[in-house]
Amino acid sequence: MKKKILFILSMMLLMGCQSSQQPINKIILTQPATLLYFYIETCSECQSFQDDAIPYLQETFGDTLTIQQYDLDDEATQAVYEDVITQLDQFDQSLYGMGPMYALDGYFAKVGYTSGDEEFLVKDIDNAINDKALSDELSGLRFLYQQE
Repeated sequence: MKKKILFILSMMLLMGCQSSQQPINKIILTQPATLLYFYIETCSECQSFQDDAIPYLQETFGDTLTIQQYDLDDEATQAVYEDVITQLDQFDQSLYGMGPMYALDGYFAKVGYTSGDEEFLVKDIDNAINDKALSDELSGLRFLYQQE
């Protein structure tokens, strides 16, 4: 009897350790894209983006999305950051230098990150590449690239 109870408890423990995370749907973008990610080393939001969003994006898009990471405290980053900022339409200068900021090159940039927004970000990247409307969920502090 004890063995049976021990077996049942062991099975319950093993079942409880299984991941409840949904499988990631892989997306192949119709054209290669680049995400520029600007962070501050001591920023907890930035660390969360690096730990959660970047692996999620890499697994979702594979080789069709290149992610370039830039430390905002590194002087070598400033030229790249300035180039992005000057291309954004109506960028709020009070947000200058704040992290995290990510930019889908040529489409949009967003300042800030909330854990759990990965699916919205995936949708926005896919929609941007396919000339569809971006989601309302990530519209706050999002800036579009200027149209030429």
